[in-house]
Amino acid sequence: MNDRVLMIEDDESLSAMLETYLAPLGIALNARANAKAGLAALAHGRYDALILDVMLPDADGFDVCRRVRAESDIPILMLTARGDETDRIVGLELGADDYLPKPFNPRELLARLRAILRRRAAPGSRASNTWRFGRLEIDRDERN
Repeated sequence: MNDRVLMIEDDESLSAMLETYLAPLGIALNARANAKAGLAALAHGRYDALILDVMLPDADGFDVCRRVRAESDIPILMLTARGDETDRIVGLELGADDYLPKPFNPRELLARLRAILRRRAAPGSRASNTWRFGRLEIDRDERN
């Protein structure tokens, strides 16, 4: 099973490195370099999680987090150079599910990403798009 993750990050070399690192591990990373392109991709695509930078060229990542959370329950992992305690608290209060300051270990990012994806896929999770009744399973995303 491949998880699809959207990353809104203006550092294209970082995005490329993570795409290369995550692909063999079953995570397809789709990166956008600014908030406008990222929000458009989120509106038109189907993603399992969002990795979001705070310092974007066209918007404040905290505002993007607030906007996404108002419209979606997609798990959000903030990945940013703004790692002081106040920024971490603000990010989490605005709706981020996790917050990882840069510089970071890619393995830690993977562990945190897998943890939020596990919670999203857990039976009974409000974010689940599958209904289960005993042995009957209905995937609402696959309905025609």
